[in-house]
Amino acid sequence: MSMRVYEYAKKIGSSSKEILKRLSDAGFDVANHMTVLTEEDVEFLNQTYTNKEKKARNGVLSNDSGQADALATEGGSAKEGQGAIEIILEPMTVADIASQLEVPATEIILLLLKWGIVAPKNYLLDEAIVSRIAQHFGVCVKKPERKVEQKREVRAILDSAKIEKRMPVIVVLGHVDHGKTTLLDFIRKTRVAAREKGGITQHLGAYHVETKHGGIVFLDTPGHEAFSKIRSRGVKAADIAILVVAADDGIMPQTIEAIKFAKEMSLPIIVAVNKVDKANATRLEVVKRQLAEQDLLPEEWGGQTIVMPVSAKVGTGIDELLDMVDLQAQLLELKADISSPAAGYVLESKLEKGRGPVATIILQQGYLRIGDTFIAGDATGKVSSLLDSHNKSLREVGPSQPVQVATFSELPNAGDYFEVVPKGQLRKARPQPKAVSKPGFKDKAINLIIKADTNSSKEALEDAIKKLSKKIDHTDFHIVASGVGDIGERDVQLASHTGSSIVGLHVKATNALHAAQKEGVSISLFDIIYKLLEDLERRAEGAREIKMVDKKVGEGVIRKVFDIKKVGIIAGCYVKDGIFSKNGKMVVWRNKQKIGSGSITSLQREGKNIKEVHAGFECAFMADGLLDFAVDDRIECYISVPENKP
Repeated sequence: MSMRVYEYAKKIGSSSKEILKRLSDAGFDVANHMTVLTEEDVEFLNQTYTNKEKKARNGVLSNDSGQADALATEGGSAKEGQGAIEIILEPMTVADIASQLEVPATEIILLLLKWGIVAPKNYLLDEAIVSRIAQHFGVCVKKPERKVEQKREVRAILDSAKIEKRMPVIVVLGHVDHGKTTLLDFIRKTRVAAREKGGITQHLGAYHVETKHGGIVFLDTPGHEAFSKIRSRGVKAADIAILVVAADDGIMPQTIEAIKFAKEMSLPIIVAVNKVDKANATRLEVVKRQLAEQDLLPEEWGGQTIVMPVSAKVGTGIDELLDMVDLQAQLLELKADISSPAAGYVLESKLEKGRGPVATIILQQGYLRIGDTFIAGDATGKVSSLLDSHNKSLREVGPSQPVQVATFSELPNAGDYFEVVPKGQLRKARPQPKAVSKPGFKDKAINLIIKADTNSSKEALEDAIKKLSKKIDHTDFHIVASGVGDIGERDVQLASHTGSSIVGLHVKATNALHAAQKEGVSISLFDIIYKLLEDLERRAEGAREIKMVDKKVGEGVIRKVFDIKKVGIIAGCYVKDGIFSKNGKMVVWRNKQKIGSGSITSLQREGKNIKEVHAGFECAFMADGLLDFAVDDRIECYISVPENKP
């Protein structure tokens, strides 16, 4: 059950102001007494407000116990008999050291915050920090034993590399809607394609499937242009590329981009010409000609590119395609060193509730096991769980098998190199407090807060919005903030403070809708990236600043001039062409010389105020700034219209 700041304060007999100060001092982002507390907020407060503090506030504690509290506050949270505890001095996570010290992890997090170090529960601390924490709690540390025999044994294992055959990793590339996911769906005999909204894969997926040819790993990459980085990263981890080309469409922009990526990585390319069941028979030859133009000469034309006609919908040619994949894999003689430390690539990363940052990994060598410590880009961690593509828990995983790994210190990027390293070889960089810059809006721009389900989807969305800003020259999109995960109340508060609207890709906003309605913040949710971009284009058109120009609509001649006391100069005019409008502007010409100009303030005909006078009629008018009229002066009438209006 969710609880607001004021409700928690009331529950423990404190003030909202005190609760807000405690949270703010500890680095938690809270706005006011109406802020809904997260589970992390409540856990921190529960640890901060101990039973002793509650009693002290009510005057129940004796002087002795009060002095004990003061000593505990001064010296940390040392437990009775804790001096007997001894820990080995080596890098470890916040959770690990908390477990060894027999204190809550939040107590360690709070202590580190006081030292200016932002470190979540899964952050890997270096030896210097571990030693400092142990000293704070009055705990002895000892250096790890280094046995020569153990070092020799490890060296012997590394020297005698074990090489084994591994499964081929196939990346499926192609233009959006050409049938990549449907092809995989048929091969795997599942309903993945039906789960993908609009037939588009939103982020990189890795699937281990068993066929009559043995195990094969397929990587499915998005076809939309915004996901080009994800496609290139998928190619990096693969052995063979299947290029899906729709027979009815042929080679498209993302097809050419996919060919370029595959060639840069020197991947063998097998072309699957899809949708042959509904295309004209001659289309296959058209596609082959287009492939030849991209330096992919088909085998039957004397080249080396395998071109297979298939129908992912009905299954035509799928077995033959897998035969070609198996043949190509045999020619490559794919093998891996399983005795080396595990290493591979990050395919995708995201935040999961209760698990924190997780990532899909595919190894190229070695075995990854529960408890291994690793580095991936800027992230570090210690493996706490391994899940395969069927969500089954594993104790270890070898090369080519995709697996979801927890726990990371932060979200790694798709494409980051992942490697298992001994604890002592982890980077010694000390965690530093993260600089928090105050987000702000950009004047005369459409300000956005974006949220996505995965790190690479967020990255793709940011790139796509920046490209859209360059494409639409009259409107600028400014990304105030971006993040991974569902939209929350804090996102709404930020949007309210910065005049932004929120857009989400593949996320929910259930807990933020009430706050958004109250604050007048717009939230738009999408399952397909190009639908989101189309919506932003419509917003840009609506925000376009309309440029007005003066358009000549009538011409007349002065017949009489009246100078009426306390009224002003009135011109009697005959309209020769077009119309004279009450909302118009007048330009006066005498022969070929311009006398002056001004806006019409009064337009009358036969003593009545009117909006406009047409050609062939007489009228009388007054205009600001026009006093020097003479009979036979030529008058031109102009009105303001949008620049492109005829």
